[in-house]
Amino acid sequence: FFCWAGFLYLWNYSTGAIAETVWNTTDPKSAEFQEAGNWVGILFAVQAVGSVLWAVVLPQFKNTKMAYAVSLIIGGVGFALIPFLHDQYLQFVPFLMIGAGWAAMLAMPFTFVTNALQGYGHMGAYLGLFNGTICIPQIVAAICGGGVLSLVGSHQSDMMIVAAVLLICGALSVSIIKDHQKENAKELKK
Repeated sequence: FFCWAGFLYLWNYSTGAIAETVWNTTDPKSAEFQEAGNWVGILFAVQAVGSVLWAVVLPQFKNTKMAYAVSLIIGGVGFALIPFLHDQYLQFVPFLMIGAGWAAMLAMPFTFVTNALQGYGHMGAYLGLFNGTICIPQIVAAICGGGVLSLVGSHQSDMMIVAAVLLICGALSVSIIKDHQKENAKELKK
């Protein structure tokens, strides 16, 4: 829940955050704001590169829950760095870090669910229902976004801090996931 809400705020507020942080403008009609919007496209490409690189690292973790939590923390730190880096090229660092969280979000939850569903029928139906954990958080975040933006002083760059907090909450929530892969391995050893 927390992670998808955080990423919705990235997608909605990153242009304003980069315009404010790097180009020192909040005027969407200014040439600087438009330049920031163009630069955000490049930063999203950097995020994609970070995702691919981190996807190579993820299988090296022996503990999948730890891999997921660490990835979300790295992504959260990346979000938190955005408002503090005023050079457009330094913004590559947080977006590479955000890519680590993104890579894990796309893979790890489905791994946990499919491991939990081993031996049950109707896996496709359950996975379809699981997709609600992607949509519902984004709907809630979209409904609350304007209010949250007001609470942080209407600074879109501060929404990146909100996104960071959401990813850290997601990382802390990983501890309540039951790891059925480990349980199944223990049963096989018996």
